[in-house]
Amino acid sequence: MGFQNYNSCDRKHKFEEAVALTGYGKFNLKILLASGGCLMVVIIETMAMMFVVPASQCDLDLSLSTKGLLSAISFLGVVSSSHMWGFIADTRGRRNVLIVSMIMSFITSLISSIIPYDWLFIFIRFINGFFVGGASAVVYAYAGEFHDRIYRPKVVSWIATFVAFGNMLIPGLAWLILPLDFNFPISFLENGFRPWRLLVICYGLPSLLFAFFLSHLPESPKYLVAQGRCEEALNILKHMYSKNYNRNPDEFPVFEIESEEDLSLKNGGVLKTMWFQTAPLFKKPYLLKTLMVSFLQFGAFFSSSGLIMWYPEVLNRMASFSVANPDESVEMCKSIEYYNEITANSTITSDICMDTVDVNAFLTSLLIGVVFAFMYIFIGAVINIVGAKKLLISLLIITTSCGIAAQNVKEQLSTQILMGIFLTEATCVGIINAIVVELFPTQLRAMALAISLMAGRFGAVAGSNATGPIIYSICNYMYYIFAVDHLLLIITVLLLPSPPSIKKMIQPNV
Repeated sequence: MGFQNYNSCDRKHKFEEAVALTGYGKFNLKILLASGGCLMVVIIETMAMMFVVPASQCDLDLSLSTKGLLSAISFLGVVSSSHMWGFIADTRGRRNVLIVSMIMSFITSLISSIIPYDWLFIFIRFINGFFVGGASAVVYAYAGEFHDRIYRPKVVSWIATFVAFGNMLIPGLAWLILPLDFNFPISFLENGFRPWRLLVICYGLPSLLFAFFLSHLPESPKYLVAQGRCEEALNILKHMYSKNYNRNPDEFPVFEIESEEDLSLKNGGVLKTMWFQTAPLFKKPYLLKTLMVSFLQFGAFFSSSGLIMWYPEVLNRMASFSVANPDESVEMCKSIEYYNEITANSTITSDICMDTVDVNAFLTSLLIGVVFAFMYIFIGAVINIVGAKKLLISLLIITTSCGIAAQNVKEQLSTQILMGIFLTEATCVGIINAIVVELFPTQLRAMALAISLMAGRFGAVAGSNATGPIIYSICNYMYYIFAVDHLLLIITVLLLPSPPSIKKMIQPNV
């Protein structure tokens, strides 16, 4: 092995040199699984309402406006806390934030499963999003800091694969649980404990599982070095080396790590420290980078998360149109217009309280999750070869083309497939996060991710609330609106500065 001849006694090692000598093996796979699981929890808790809302509307007496609020409330919770969690992660540790986030996510999901009132259910889901925001803000920094420049962008992209697993688990669990027919009487629940409440609990269980997993893993060694705790970081690197190479930790060929301590984070109180942590991101040389990656996150979340929250609704409308008009071609907007006409001409309102979800919504959403998994694996494999910017642009062009095609085809299956491909634009978020990890230094990285993802969650909130009116009012222009969004993203990607380390990523590790 190349490190055996490395003279490690003559000087201190920088962290990047030391972590490269730990190799890549069993320990790194544990980090990948734990970090990916945390990201999966974020997806489940923020996106689960796409199936819970239609299933709970009778029990909670949800109005159309309340449904829209409930669909977006978890994103609002994430947005409200991202900055705080980024600060805590950069000053108190990544691992601690992740564990607290996971435990509180489970507790709030458990509480929300037995809430009898819509307003209280919305509030608890906001609190759930508030705590889930911790994992959203920190997970990429935690995982990336166990790896060198060669593996870091790959690992960050592979972690994003768990977004796909989350998108598979959401419809998978809904498909298993929602069709069940049971009702356990509970005094304070007017309609008893029904399947959708069990579904909410099941959506929360992964949080508890991965909190336990994280409790057996160490803090980020890169973070410890940035805090001046180099001896602790060295012990973790020795452990990594031992697990990856199946050797004695004392054989690790590094004896001292050069400190990267930032003393400015240790002077002053909480507000002053938070200011020191945030202000540099909005000054030179980071201001332009911060604004650009934040816009990229906003635009990517706007179109992908906005549409996916309404995806089951669209599929339901297309299925209803197909049943009512078996001899006509099934177009997306034609189905929506048909529903609008029926609703406008009907004096019967009982159909508002139908709490069933069409089977096609489960199956199609599950298949999209499978496609997401392959997409993320592909991205992780080629990101160093193709380059993050080229990969982003290619995906945006492909998804935009499929969206416009879905707007115009006249066959139900083709429309569903093209819409599904369009939704794979969500995988762009993983590429953007990989870029953020490389653009910002360790002491600002978690905060930079938190702020950019906070902008992304604002995009999700805006998209979730805007997509519904767009679908039902100007459906024929929906994908053209998204195309404009994607065009702006492509222009931003072209103007995005490339970090110096990107060139080093594609070089062999010698």
